[in-house]
Parts: sequence; C-alpha cells; structure tokens
Amino acid sequence: MSDAALLHATSPRELLKPDEAKKRSDLASRKPYLAAKFARIAELEEQGGISPIIRLEKSYLCNFQCSHCCAEPYMDRHLQKVLGLKRDPRPQMTLDDIRRLSREADALGIARFVITGGEPLVMKDFDQVVEAIDPERHYVVTDTNGWFLDAAKAKHLKAIGVEKVQLSLDSFNAAEHDAFRNKPGSYQRVMRAIDASLEAGLNLILSTVLVRGRPFTREFEELCRFCTERGIGLYVSYAKPSGKGADHLEDFTITKADADRIRELEKRYKVFTHMTPSYGSFKGCITVKGIITVTSTLEVTPCPYIDFSLGNLRETSLAEILARGMRNPWLGPYRPDCLIGEDEEFMRRHVAETRKRVLLPVPWGEGFRDGQLLNDRENDPLPPQHFDATGRCVPHGVTAPVRRHPRGYFRVEQPRLDWGEMHQRLTVAFSAAPHPAVNASPLPDRQRFQEIGEALLVPLATDPNLSPLLLAPRVPFFLPAISTDDPGALLENYFLPRVEATFHTAFPEYEFYDHHRSPLAGRIHLAPETRAEAVAATLARTPIVGWFFPVLLDYSLAAMRERVATLPSSFALAGGFETAAALIAAPDLLMRSHGYAPLLWLAAWETDDPDEGYYFENYGYNLTFNRRKHFQTLSEYWNAGLILWSPLPEGAASSLRSSSSTSS
Repeated sequence: MSDAALLHATSPRELLKPDEAKKRSDLASRKPYLAAKFARIAELEEQGGISPIIRLEKSYLCNFQCSHCCAEPYMDRHLQKVLGLKRDPRPQMTLDDIRRLSREADALGIARFVITGGEPLVMKDFDQVVEAIDPERHYVVTDTNGWFLDAAKAKHLKAIGVEKVQLSLDSFNAAEHDAFRNKPGSYQRVMRAIDASLEAGLNLILSTVLVRGRPFTREFEELCRFCTERGIGLYVSYAKPSGKGADHLEDFTITKADADRIRELEKRYKVFTHMTPSYGSFKGCITVKGIITVTSTLEVTPCPYIDFSLGNLRETSLAEILARGMRNPWLGPYRPDCLIGEDEEFMRRHVAETRKRVLLPVPWGEGFRDGQLLNDRENDPLPPQHFDATGRCVPHGVTAPVRRHPRGYFRVEQPRLDWGEMHQRLTVAFSAAPHPAVNASPLPDRQRFQEIGEALLVPLATDPNLSPLLLAPRVPFFLPAISTDDPGALLENYFLPRVEATFHTAFPEYEFYDHHRSPLAGRIHLAPETRAEAVAATLARTPIVGWFFPVLLDYSLAAMRERVATLPSSFALAGGFETAAALIAAPDLLMRSHGYAPLLWLAAWETDDPDEGYYFENYGYNLTFNRRKHFQTLSEYWNAGLILWSPLPEGAASSLRSSSSTSS
C-alpha cells in the first residue's frame, strides 16, 4: 500500500503495514478471541474508551543493578540497604489477584499484558503468571535484560503462550552497554537473545534508554540501522527522573532537540517512542490511555515511571481506577510530550514528593487526586479585561470547561513579522491553480495589505479592555473571495494543498502530513454562535484582510464558542480557511525549538458529531492536519484562533498578476 493510501485508508485494519497484517492474521488463526479483541480497540477508542497495556510487576527480583533503574526503590535489596526493612510489609500480589485482574481487563476490552519487574525470567512462578493472565484472552509480552534468554528459554516462552519479547539494549557499543547495566558480558547475552527470540518465532522489539544528547551520536544511529536491517522495532524510552534517575534530572533527561531528532529518525528507521503515532492512533503521551503499571502491592500507576498511585486493586475496581486517571488533568487529556520525561515542572514535583516517602508509590489522594489543579493560581480572580498580560482571552462568563489560569507550558511564539514575505506566500498560494469556488477578484497588494492590517490594530491600542491582545502572538492574513456551501471539500482540495506547498517551500527538510482518513466533502459545517456566518457572507462578496490571534489556550471547544459571543463584533472564531491562511503566511507558527506549541482547532467549524473536530499540529518540526474526538473536554494543549477582520475596501486591491509581481 502506498503512503497516500496508508494515510487515507478507511479502517484501522488498512493502516497495518504488511508485516504487521501478517502477524495479526497469524494471531487470528491461533487465538481468534484475542485477535477479535485487538480488532475492536480502534472502535473502542473512537467511542471514548481506552485499552491500555497493563504492566505487571509481580516481582522485583533482578540479577542486574542498572544505572537508570526506575524500579530500584521497590526492590527488597533497596528496602534492606537504605531503609533497614527485610521486605515490603504490604500484602503482595498473588496468582489469584492476577486472575481477577485478567477478568476485569477482559471485560473492559483490554488486550495486552507485559510481565516486567525486576527481571521476569528469574521469577520461579513465571509460567504460572502467564497462565493466570490467560494467553488465550490476552496478548502476553515479557520484558527481559536477556541474560537468561537462550534458545531453549525462547522456545519455552513461545510454547506457554508468550507472544512477544521486549529486550533491553542501552548501547550498540558493548562496553557502554555493560557499564550502563553494571553487568560485564550483558551485551553479548542480548545479541544471543535476539537470535534466540527470532528463531523461536517470538515477536521482538529492542528497548533502549535515551539519555541527553544520545540521539545525535553515531552509536545511536548505528543501533537504529542495525534494528532496521534485522526487521526489529527499536523502542526508545526517555530517561526519567524516577528511581535511580531521580538524582540525574539535569544530565539524564532529554531536551526538546533530542525528542525532535528521534521524530526525524522515525522517517528512516524502525525506531519509535511511546508518543509515535501507530496504526492510525495518535495518543501522544500514553499515561492511562495507553499504559498502566500494577505494582507488587496492587497499586496502579499511570506509567512505569510515575510513582503516584491511582488506587489499589484490592479496594477499587480497575474500571474506576482508569476513570480516575482519565479525569486527572495531568494524565487524561491529549498532549504531545512525555509528562515524566519532558515536563520539567511535573518532573520536579515528582522528585520532591517521592523523596519524602519510605514506600512507593505515593498513595491515591496524596500524589494524584480528584479535583486536582494544574497550578495553584487556578482559583485566583480573573483580570477584568478581555485579554490577560500574555494576550490570552480571559474566560469571563464561560460555563463550559475552561482553565481560568493556564500554566503556559504549551504556547505559541511570535513568528517573524515580515509583511513582504507573508504577502508573497499568500499571493503565490492564492494565485495558483484557480478553483471554481474561489473568486478571481483581485487581492490586496503588499502596501495595502500592511496598511489595512495595521489599521485594524489601532482601536486595540486605545481600548484598555482590548490592548493586552497586542501582547499575544499574531499573524496577518488575507483570503480571496470564496463562495461555497461545502467548506470541507474546499479545505481538502484547495487550502490543504496550499498549506503543504508553502510549508515545503519554507522548510524542504521537513514534511506536511495529512492524516485524516475520510473525505471532508459534506462533513463540515459552520458552527453557530461563532460569527463564522458573517465572515462567510462577506467572503462571498469580497476578499478579507485580518489578523489571526491563537489566544484560546486551555479552552474546550464549547468554551471557545461561548466566549467569542461576548467579544466585540469585530472578532470571530477562526475556522479552516483563516487558520490555513495563517499557516500559509507563517509556516513556522507552530514550531518551537525549546518547547511545544499547542494544536490549533478549526473551532468555528463542526461536524455532525459534536464530539469531534479537525486541527493543525506540529509533530516535531513537521506540520500535520488531523481529526480527533475531543468529547467536549478540556486540555491545556487545546488552542484556536480569534480573528480580527475587515472586508477589503473597494479600490484597495490589485490584480492577481500585479499583486504577485509586487511581492516578488
């Protein structure tokens, strides 16, 4: 299947690459119940459900003492050495606990278990654990450092129902790997385990810990190349400030440049992180949504590296624990980065809280809790103006979900405001390949574009309720006259190709990815109470000039639409055409080298499903367009544009040809 077909396939099944489709077919022939459950995961997620991988930490016994081990604080050797305890005094997981968890997970449509630790292959009851999970109903994976994984062991794992092995390799340089793992000879054992796993017919991925700067090394790219040539996926786990890594926040944890380098290497190699889109699913950080960990004491944490519990399975059902996680503002909402590996504020909170504790994880209600706020200012009074000191629109009178005071972790930075460059990009885009719905009426020349744009800002400067908006990022734009009753079709066939062409011209080394899979024709309508109707009515007669302000950060879509109705009538909510025009004028609008910009919803547009929407987002330095369910929820990663706009005055335009030459 071609790349284009993969992007526009109509079902998650069609998004599988040939090797994965073959594996799924083989699984269906051997374990039809499990294969059918796998096939329903995409439908489950589309309806707002989740199907996380369950990591099972029944035992923390381990024959290694790795430099980065996140499980060290849970191990008996740590409790003995540091705390003087012979063993963890809390009740430990039993096989009956695993059987009960397997049944609860199955009822929720959850399909995957990973046996981890510690080192699973030193567990005396490993086979019984696999049996208790029930490999006919669940896809069973085991982590391992590879020390005990020879040919006989690999064949045995396959025979008892294990489907996949995740094998740790932390450097393609033998000496470096052995030093990181504090185990001479461990590199050679991993190489042996690779061959043994493949010969036994086990699915195999290698996992490697990514420390700061490593993605730029020759060693790392050689490892990527090795895995790709062997047909093995390389799973990259960012170093986290948990366990032994808590003392290395400054030197272990990665930078944004490291993460972006991995995103570029994904284009050439079989390398991926837990944020990498897969099989049409775009989860971002997979806390709760894609993974949970069950500790030996039946505490459930939202990922392997966050030592804050969501509840104990002896006291609370799995369903309620997952619901708690999805309600939590740190964990449930979509976000593109790794919470415990990149969000420095959260990382520091985690280190400070876990250092106070004798036993981990931190109990539910003390680390995570219901009603939790992202920052301590959330209940502070709102500023009286329409916009705050950053230019963000203040949510006065909004009853739909909205954050009163955002952290500002996700933010748009001001792109370079060059009127000549922006005018030329827009003119070139709107002058090429005419479309029947786009009127051939002249566009503003460069001088009039700037004059009209600057005139639109004058009233803001003199109105104290509006003047803080001038502190916000902004992009001037214009649109040609447009007359259409099918905005989705025009977006897909006219605007998105122009966004792509402009982006490629500005950044030939990066990509524009159009991930939506169903045709947009007939799917999109103007949302009421957004003033989109007034903009559309004007565009039907004449071009418009305006400003795009991405200032609705941390609003749900319902809150965005509610708020715009109380702003002065010169403002409207941005839809697809205005957002696309802003990205044509400023292709770098969502690029950040030291952080993440929020996604941009096409908030003035809606579909027949009130819980879904379309948006632009950067994946590293690559621009993407996609659709997702938002379920009217709130995320600090949500944003959309307000536009301040005006019809093009008569006599303020030049012909398309002369406008283009003026910009040249």
